[in-house]
Amino acid sequence: MTTQRPNILCIITDQQRADHLGCAGNPLLRTPNIDRIAAAGTRFERAYVNCPLCMPGRATLFTGRTPRGHGVRTNGIDLDPQLPTIPQALADAGYRTHAVGKLHLRRFMGMTGAALAEHDPAQNPEMRALWVDGTIDRIPTPYYGLQSVEYVGGHGGNIFGDYLNWLKREHPAAVELLSPEQARQPPSGADQSYKMALPAELHYTPWVAERTMDFLDKAADTQEPFFLWSSFADPHHPYCPPAPYDSLYDPAKIPLPKRREGELDELAPFFRQSVDEGIQLAGRGAVPARQTDAQMREIIAHTYGMIALLDEHVGRILDKLAERGLRDNTIVIYLSDHGDMMGDHWLLNKGPFHFEGLLRVPFIWSWPGHFPSNVTTTALASLLDFAPTILDLCDVPIPEGALPSQAEAPQQRDPWPGRSLAPLLLGECKSIQDAIVVENDEDYLGLQLRTLITDRYKLTLYQGQTFGELFDLEEDPDELQNRWADPVYASIRTELSNRLLHELIRTDSVLPRRLGHA
Repeated sequence: MTTQRPNILCIITDQQRADHLGCAGNPLLRTPNIDRIAAAGTRFERAYVNCPLCMPGRATLFTGRTPRGHGVRTNGIDLDPQLPTIPQALADAGYRTHAVGKLHLRRFMGMTGAALAEHDPAQNPEMRALWVDGTIDRIPTPYYGLQSVEYVGGHGGNIFGDYLNWLKREHPAAVELLSPEQARQPPSGADQSYKMALPAELHYTPWVAERTMDFLDKAADTQEPFFLWSSFADPHHPYCPPAPYDSLYDPAKIPLPKRREGELDELAPFFRQSVDEGIQLAGRGAVPARQTDAQMREIIAHTYGMIALLDEHVGRILDKLAERGLRDNTIVIYLSDHGDMMGDHWLLNKGPFHFEGLLRVPFIWSWPGHFPSNVTTTALASLLDFAPTILDLCDVPIPEGALPSQAEAPQQRDPWPGRSLAPLLLGECKSIQDAIVVENDEDYLGLQLRTLITDRYKLTLYQGQTFGELFDLEEDPDELQNRWADPVYASIRTELSNRLLHELIRTDSVLPRRLGHA
C-alpha cells in the first residue's frame, strides 16, 4: 500500500444512526466536522452492524469475528482475552496502540446475584461499582492489545472511569450536576430525557477529545505509527445534552418517526409488548417504549444536541491532526457500534428489532492522497469488514493463532469472515459483497434471530418460530409493510432463506487452524 505505514484514528460513537449526519441528508441536523471526514473520503450509505448491541458490536470490531465466532452473543458476556485482536496485531507490527473513552469489552455490571465483594477486580476491570468505590482506578494494560487506556464507562448520570475520577479531583462540586435530579429544568417525562446541568466544558465528550489530542501531540513528537481508538459515550441514552446543546434544535420542528398505525399487528408479539407493556431486553429495560409525539420530538432534539456537541469536538481532533502534520498519513474512520430506533415503528433504544434505524450506522473512511474524496457508496459493508480492512491497509497479517510452518490444508478458507474494503476505498471497484448477516440472541425472550440483507431485501428468521420479517427495501424503504406472509413474496422468501443458510455457514469460524493431519 505505502512504504510509510499509515496511522489509524478510529472515532467511534455509541448508538448513532446512519441518518443522524448532515452529510447523510438529515434535513435538520448539522454536523460540519464529521462532514469534513466524508468530504475527504468515502461514506458508506449501507453499512450495517452484525449485532445491534454494544458489547457484541465492539467485540466484532476488535476481533474481526461474528458474535458466534467471538462468543459475545449479547450484552453481558465478556470477550475472551485470549482471542487475537487488531490492536494486538498492530502492536506486534510496531504500532503504538492507545484507547480513550468507552471500550465495553467486559461487563459494566456485576454478575447477577453476586455480592460486590465476590467480584475479582482483575476479571472485572470495566465494572462500574468497583470503579465508584475506588477498588479499581485504572484499566490494566495491555488490554486486548491496547498498550494504554484512558477509560470512560457508562452514560449520562451513570458515567464512570478515568473521566469521573478527573471530575472528582478537579471539579468535585460539579459531579452531582451529571444527575437527572439536578437537571436544568424539571424533566418532561420523555423517556430517559433531561437537560444536563453540568457545564459543557466539563462534559465527558470534550474530555475524550482533550485526551485524544494529547495523544496526538505525543505521537507527532515520537513519530511512531499509531492505532488510536477515540470512543465517545454519546449519543447513547439517556438523552441529556448540556446547555446550550439542549436547546439547539426546536422539538416542534422535528419530523415524526417512520411508523404507521397497525404495523405492530403484522410483527412478532414481542414488538407490541415492548411498546405497550415494556419487557426486559438486552438493550432496553422493562419500560413501555410508547411516547407521545411531543416526548418523541424532545428525545430526537436532545439526541441532535448530543451529536452537535460531538461534532464540535471531532472538529478539534481533526484540527489537531492537521496542526501536527499527521493528517496526510492518518486513516480516519468515523463509525458507531449500532443505531437507535428513535420512535421508528413505535420503538425506542435497541433490541431484537432488525430495522434500518437500529442496524445501519455511520461508516466513513478518509486517507488524503490515497482514497478518492467526496465519495458516497451504496455498496454493502458491515462491522465485520472493519478489522480486515485496517490490517490490509497497514500491511499487517490477520492474527490466526498457532500455525504450522506450512499449511496442512492448502484449500483452507480465509481466517476471518469479513472482507477488506481496501479495493473499494482505493477506487479499484464498486462493491465487495452482495449480502450481510446480522445475528441476535435475545436471551431474555428465548429468541435467536438471524437476518440476511441484500441490495433489495431484508429477511429475518426466528429459530423455532413461525413468525418472521421480509421487507422489500426498494418498494418500501421505510419498512412499513412486512411481506413475510404475503403469497406474492413466497418464492423470494424461500430464495432468501436458502441464501441466509449459506451465509451463516460461510461466516462460521474457521479458527483455530488445523496444525496437523490428526
